[in-house]
Amino acid sequence: MPLNEARQSQRTFFPLLLAILLLMATPLLAQQATEEHVGVPLDWSTRHILFTNGGTPEIQAKAARDIRSWINWNQRSAFLFPRYEARPNIVVRKKRHPRIDWAMSLGPGGGMPVGESPAKYSFNITGTYSCPNDFVVYTIGAAPNGTQANIVAFNNLYTGTVSSSCPFGPQTPPTTDFTKPTFMWSYAVGASASFLSPTLSLDGKKVAFIENGNPALFDVLTPTAGQGTDATHPFVLANAGASLVRLDYTNSAAAGCKAGNANSNSSAYIDYTNDVAYVGADNGKLYKITGVFKGVPAVQYCVTVNNGALLTSPVYDQVSNQVFVSDGFKVYSFTPGAAAFTASGSIVVAGAGGDPIVLSPIVDSTNGFVYVFSGADSTQTHSVVSQMNLGLTSQVTAQIGPASNQFILDGDFDNAYFNAGPKTGAGTLYACGTQANNATKPSLYALSFKAPNGLMNAAPAMSDNRNINGATNPPGTCSPLLDFDDGTTDRLFVGTGNFGGTGGANLVTEWNVNTRIPSSATAPNSTAVNEWGGTSAFTIDNVSLTPQATSIYFGTLHAPPNGNVTPCGAANFCAVKLTQSGLQ
Repeated sequence: MPLNEARQSQRTFFPLLLAILLLMATPLLAQQATEEHVGVPLDWSTRHILFTNGGTPEIQAKAARDIRSWINWNQRSAFLFPRYEARPNIVVRKKRHPRIDWAMSLGPGGGMPVGESPAKYSFNITGTYSCPNDFVVYTIGAAPNGTQANIVAFNNLYTGTVSSSCPFGPQTPPTTDFTKPTFMWSYAVGASASFLSPTLSLDGKKVAFIENGNPALFDVLTPTAGQGTDATHPFVLANAGASLVRLDYTNSAAAGCKAGNANSNSSAYIDYTNDVAYVGADNGKLYKITGVFKGVPAVQYCVTVNNGALLTSPVYDQVSNQVFVSDGFKVYSFTPGAAAFTASGSIVVAGAGGDPIVLSPIVDSTNGFVYVFSGADSTQTHSVVSQMNLGLTSQVTAQIGPASNQFILDGDFDNAYFNAGPKTGAGTLYACGTQANNATKPSLYALSFKAPNGLMNAAPAMSDNRNINGATNPPGTCSPLLDFDDGTTDRLFVGTGNFGGTGGANLVTEWNVNTRIPSSATAPNSTAVNEWGGTSAFTIDNVSLTPQATSIYFGTLHAPPNGNVTPCGAANFCAVKLTQSGLQ
């Protein structure tokens, strides 16, 4: 089943690393700062290119050319400099609603899509929060019109039912409610829903995203604060203009690239260093687009990965100069050159049928590994995690339950993986697979690594922990997992639910993973309930002592069924913010 159909229904501080990153990244940041403000954009791609401790000086030097290596370090070392700003507008009030900080309506037509991530922008690279300038962007899987947006943004984020550190911004009608953020802007762009993740420019002034029509369009939006009131009163941008560039990239005049098609599953990956985007389409082609944020977007060239295949989002690794992408069954790598892609390698992960690899590869640039999560292996018997080398010539697979026709989405690595590294035998990769006796129910697995080569052990270190899914273990699936260490607690966040809105636990659980979760673990640290349909992927922001400034952001995947209500309305999809600690 095409992925967008389901979406529619839906502390360690490292002195050596620090020295290298600062020495190598500071000139890059200084150069960019002369051209534009540089903030901290976090999006789906932030979790798909990894930079850990333990790389050689040569690898660290190459990694430092990628701004994401600095963003990665900034997130994982922010606990060394936690920020607190005493402000007179901080409001603390009695807790009125358990668990939810805020939930904002995305309208009745659709929500943040399955497996996709909101994009969060922090204006200050120092970690100091900004109420007007920090914002989060949600794409919406609904056809845009005068009463339904397909992309929105919120600022004044650091608010909640327990406390608020941001004033409530101008609204129509006016309100003094300090428990909600502000719609920064809201747009109905073009004529098609957006089922994929947005990506931000380094200065936060532009947003790149896909209009999922046929043919798909690559859009670069320059939004204006105040345009659009909310998700059901958007500012309509039907055509390209000064604030909207729309590129019909699958019908490009570049040689071999005129094969117009839809794009069900491939978000754009931005190479900030070269102002380039890599994106796929349902015709099986991979495209290189130049001039994304600083010029005029145009297709430079493309390559056929697998004719007619639905490609995942690609990931570009600047260290090896390779683009990694999957057609749902195999993983491929391509080297972008001056005038064309060159095929670098490929490896089979899953047998044909059902596109079992849904999300893009995760590339560990430091240790030289690529990971994918698949609902089937080559025998179509088991759900698996596959670890392969960058050359795509060898792999290790770990079974995480029986094969599933539901989505097996991304897992995530604990802090020990980034701290000591897999080549020391340290670290855990958590993955959500299926229960040993039921392929329709999700279960948690923990995978370990061996020294000195960092290879993943084929046998899970912890298997089939079903307590992520509530006491009754209903059918459903997991969101992509998210791990985040704040210097005291390494936390794992897991969303589970049923895309149809009923029959699933529809909750988020938070687990302390300072030590590996054992099979005997019976309960998470905390739980947030009634996330109807389950959740999209999570985006996380800060480490801060300021109330409400350490949060995760996601969307619900279904409007509440059977007359149930949510904090954002009886029939609406929600954009949700929860604090990292305690999910409150």
